[in-house]
Amino acid sequence: MMELFERFGEERKRNKRSKRPVEAGQSLLGFVLLRERECDFPRFIRNLKNDWDLGISALPEHGMMEFEADGLTVTCSLVRAPLPGDEVEECCSVNPLWPEAAQSIDGYRAHVIVSVSGIADPLGGHVLFTQVLCSMLKQEHALALYMSPMVVSAEAYVQNAMLLKEGELPVQLWVFVGLYEEEEGVSSYTVGLRNFGHEEIEVLRSRRDLADVFELTFNIAGYIVDCGATLRDGETIGFSVEQRLPLKLSPGIAVEGQSIKIGY
Repeated sequence: MMELFERFGEERKRNKRSKRPVEAGQSLLGFVLLRERECDFPRFIRNLKNDWDLGISALPEHGMMEFEADGLTVTCSLVRAPLPGDEVEECCSVNPLWPEAAQSIDGYRAHVIVSVSGIADPLGGHVLFTQVLCSMLKQEHALALYMSPMVVSAEAYVQNAMLLKEGELPVQLWVFVGLYEEEEGVSSYTVGLRNFGHEEIEVLRSRRDLADVFELTFNIAGYIVDCGATLRDGETIGFSVEQRLPLKLSPGIAVEGQSIKIGY
């Protein structure tokens, strides 16, 4: 990731890979979409061991398995049917990084519900969640990961999850960045920062182009997750000493609750 925000340089050094506590018992939930109505649990178990050195003794029973890892509870449940309604298909249309999503998952026949519960440290919980999903998505019939509103192809998810082996955080798998255009300009929003104990961020009606707004939003989200930095109402943030982008905490426009608006 590019060097971000000189204004917070010293804070970045102090907070690198910091772990911000959240409410104990937090859970993460995702859905692995399958081409067929079967889940290759034996391969999943082998992948956990081979890729992440996570050895488990649990065995699948009636399409479900549960085990403990790093003090957290992992549950995987096969459902031999698509998810109800059109939620997944609707979310495909708002995922800018995978424009072929709707066509690629069309006709999927089953899904695996994957959850990690008992999370007190959000960073550690997300790492384990990613390792589990990566191992599940490496099976032959896996098409994609759905974690509302995010839809990621199995190939892309596995590729980005492997960044963990290089000591990098796959923030793109943890925080969704949405974009939309109006006559007044381009807007963006995040979904996922609250899982790390932070407010979501939004850019509203920017006159910059889509790529610039996406990059700014993603980079700030990455900085927040990576450094544990907190954006505060009334302060500013920027790429350089000269740049000062104002921050304002107010009711969200594209997200529920409060959000930090970044003037860009």
